[in-house]
Amino acid sequence: MKNVILSLAFLFFAGGLAAQAKAGETPAQKTTEKLVQLYNLTSDQQAEVLKTQERKYRNLAEIEPLKASDQELYAQKVRALQFANDKSLERILTKSQIPLLRQQQKTLREQKALANKELKASGASQEEINSKMLEIDLESLQ
Repeated sequence: MKNVILSLAFLFFAGGLAAQAKAGETPAQKTTEKLVQLYNLTSDQQAEVLKTQERKYRNLAEIEPLKASDQELYAQKVRALQFANDKSLERILTKSQIPLLRQQQKTLREQKALANKELKASGASQEEINSKMLEIDLESLQ
């Protein structure tokens, strides 16, 4: 009886730790998990992707002050970060995984083109269009 109670207590404790670990994931870890599922990454690839995601989020944090002071420079840096992140991912993926990356890049371009077309048709200013493009770029980085 004592062993059963001790075992149950251990299970509850271990379950609580697992829940805390999951809740304490960093954005880089969460993004890496999504990419692991999407690309069916190996453990070596997963480790490399985690490094690139940590670098991406560190760089995003570094350029965040530009958002308020220089919106145009901020947008340029976000696009450069997106490009660098895609290239890093491209370097990590196998040839059989690359077509899925290309498809995602194509979908992003199409999404931006459609948003651009709709905004122009509605008479939006160039600043509003640029803001929407930046929003789409930031969403794609997440």
